[in-house]
Amino acid sequence: MAYVYQVSFDIRPDQMSELEIGASLERVLGYLRTLLPAEVGFVTSRAMYSVDIPETTHLVFQSIWESWGDLDGHRQSSLAEDKVLTEFKPHVALKDLSVHVYEEIP
Repeated sequence: MAYVYQVSFDIRPDQMSELEIGASLERVLGYLRTLLPAEVGFVTSRAMYSVDIPETTHLVFQSIWESWGDLDGHRQSSLAEDKVLTEFKPHVALKDLSVHVYEEIP
């Protein structure tokens, strides 16, 4: 059974350039995508943003883990997405940063 660690936050539409190659937010997400595969129990990750709300852009980063123990270890590590995003402080304000944990339905 898989477990999902999801971090989400909003940015303004005029900050979308921060997701372009080389921009600060793109670099932080790229950093996570590069280092997470070395973590025990890591399965995959994905980053996405909303396209249906013109007033704001909602970004979501999900990492998927093989077991609860693997996910719990990740949550305690310095590579937890919310810790990395907060520590590196991209050039955009991460409005309403939230973290959710999901268990896959078999």
